[in-house]
Amino acid sequence: MGQGGHSERLYLGVDIGGTKVQASVVRESGEILERRRRLTPRTGGPEQVLAVVEAAMADALEEARVEPSDLSAIGVAVPGVVDPDTARVIVTPNMSLTGVVLGSHLEDCFHVPVAVGNDGNLGTLGESWLGSARKAASAVGIWVGTGIGAGIVRKGKLWRGARESAGEIGHIVVEMGGPECGCGNRGCLEALASRSAIERDIRQALAAGRSSLLGELAGGDLSVIRSGAIRKALKAEDPLVTEVVRHASEVLGCACLTVRHLVDPEVIVLGGGLIEACSDFMMPIVENVVGSDRLPGARDGGRVLLSALGDDAVGLGAVALARKRSGRSPFKKRFAVGPRYLDITRVAFGEVVVGRKRYSHDIYIPVSGKVKARDKSLAKKEYGDAHVIGPKELELVCKGGPEVLFVGAGKEGKAHLTDDAQRYLSQRAIRYEILPTTKLAEGYNGSKQRKAALVHVTC
Repeated sequence: MGQGGHSERLYLGVDIGGTKVQASVVRESGEILERRRRLTPRTGGPEQVLAVVEAAMADALEEARVEPSDLSAIGVAVPGVVDPDTARVIVTPNMSLTGVVLGSHLEDCFHVPVAVGNDGNLGTLGESWLGSARKAASAVGIWVGTGIGAGIVRKGKLWRGARESAGEIGHIVVEMGGPECGCGNRGCLEALASRSAIERDIRQALAAGRSSLLGELAGGDLSVIRSGAIRKALKAEDPLVTEVVRHASEVLGCACLTVRHLVDPEVIVLGGGLIEACSDFMMPIVENVVGSDRLPGARDGGRVLLSALGDDAVGLGAVALARKRSGRSPFKKRFAVGPRYLDITRVAFGEVVVGRKRYSHDIYIPVSGKVKARDKSLAKKEYGDAHVIGPKELELVCKGGPEVLFVGAGKEGKAHLTDDAQRYLSQRAIRYEILPTTKLAEGYNGSKQRKAALVHVTC
């Protein structure tokens, strides 16, 4: 039993980002019990940032009804150069944590061992543990948000570099004499393709007299141009935003080509707030640039995927680091802990039984195994037909990065995935099986993989 009465090992994963701080209480299997966010201060010194970090951590623990003494360890991700051995922040170009010995500070606050790492590294570690790179021997993750971070993982191990600076792809110079970057250099990838770069280019164009729908879409407040507002402008085919984001996407595609030729990983994973919000627009452009590569390899590989874990990738990577530091690496078979699933014990017209509980409606079973009612309004609103399953629904049922999704097609086999839904799964390396009602329980129960299900029973 844990000191607080918990019989399982629990961890706290903290993602300190340029826009938000997210703290998550996580089981050893990777299941997130609770997550809480607070906005990152845009002004002030380290004290202001640390106060928000501590508050987000306390929020998550309180919501999960977990005491710090119940935790096995805490993992923290920082957007900058970190010395993991001393848990000291060397430099954070986009926030005020430079020089802070973060590990000992948080250990004094929470009285639990703390592991600290770079957010790009840990996002890639999270995807290698539970996300799109879970089956890959080598992976490079590129995380596009306020800045651009990256990480390199091979066989469950981070490549940190001689100076703890490996994977800082955001600060490779791609345009000599280009825009000034937050790191102080000019022409960095981050200064050309991050959300901050897009925000700067849009502002400059507006100041020069260009027009845009952004003001209206952002409610008149353009003090910060969020990824969500950029997504809305793209959907509305705003000419200025489309032009700026297209250029950033092309630059990002070239960065993926650079990674392919320099490191040649099995997969490249793209994630971060901007990618999450705008992947429908950006990903085809990136794929087109990478697909135009004239230099072949000796075999297949080097595919570009989207993050399967989304906003949780970095926090889960922080937990993976904390587990590694506490001697229970999730990449070692003897410490591999999977979710616990109840069997589907009956599926019939108008009825599905999971464990001993009966449901008379369509359901989702995400990787956590916790059954949720299906939100059929998503399909009806988008397609006018509840039998059609699109990517918006998959975002709900595939939360947490399953390896396989089982779709129960109903008595008449009408439920089906759209082309966009199939693409959504392919881009995240999630296999799917569409099964008739009579075969669903057999397929789902027999799978030993991390799994999810969408069960259609009403026709």
